[in-house]
Parts: sequence; structure tokens; C-alpha cells
Amino acid sequence: MPSKSELFPYTFKDTGIKVKIKKVSPLLIVEVQKAMPVPKPPMQDVVYGDPGDPGAKKVQEPNESHPDYLADIDDYNMALEMKVRKFMIMRGVVINLDDEQKQEVKQLREEWKEEFDAELNGSDKFLYISYIAIGTDADMEELMDVIMRRSQPTEAVITEVKASFQG
Repeated sequence: MPSKSELFPYTFKDTGIKVKIKKVSPLLIVEVQKAMPVPKPPMQDVVYGDPGDPGAKKVQEPNESHPDYLADIDDYNMALEMKVRKFMIMRGVVINLDDEQKQEVKQLREEWKEEFDAELNGSDKFLYISYIAIGTDADMEELMDVIMRRSQPTEAVITEVKASFQG
């Protein structure tokens, strides 16, 4: 666990839930991307010159506009985004769930099971942050930004900076 000086208080604007944040290196995000190779496009025959000419050059080239490939790329991009967000939440959000928060996750799992007859996968921490603490898309985007850049100054940082300017 990081030292207290490396943790920053954060409050989700739309739910009011408070957590601690630590920065996640962008290089780790690159590693997530490297761990998920991009799908390769299908190959297709391309004829250079007159197709009726027996001397026309015929080569195999990737077809990046093939509908199946475009669908694969959409699926890949969605999966990559989910992996990056999950990793950032697991690595960048520090919270020890109390009994009430654990109960909320348990209830969420039960509701999911009842509605979809399937398990809701993920750790309690991930489910709590992803589906309870994050109330809106704006919450999600701001959380990702804060984890990556710590762009939101905390009250402690503001106080510390103010104190450094006093005579």
C-alpha cells in the first residue's frame, strides 16, 4: 500500500462517495494495450493492371474495410477500453470497503443474478467503484482523468501551496 503522501482524497461528484486515489503510470496502460494485440484484417486478392491480362500482377493485401474486420475492431476497442478502465480502477482507487459497502455489493450481485440468471464478475472493490460509486459517464471520465493526471487539486494540496507563498 502506498504511503499516505501518495494518496489523494477524491469524491465522486454525482454520488458523493469518497475514496483515495493514487496515480497510475501511463506506461502501465501501454502494457495493457500490448497485452491485447489488435486483430489482423483479412487478406484479399488484388490485381494490378488489367484483370484479363495473364501478366497482371496479383497480390494479397489486407482489407481493413471488410465489414467483419470493422466489427472485430469495434469489439477490440470496447474490450481494450474496459480492460484499461478496470486496471485503472483496481490500481488507482484505494478503498477498504466497510460492512455497509460490502452489503451494497452483495445486493447488487443478487439483483444481477435474479434479473439475468448470471454471476456479476469482478472483485467487490471493482463492482463497488464501477457500479455504485460511479454514478454517471462524467464520473467515470473524471475518475480516469484524476487517476492518470491527478489534475484535480485536493484541499490538502491547495493549503500546502498557499502556505508556501506566505512570508
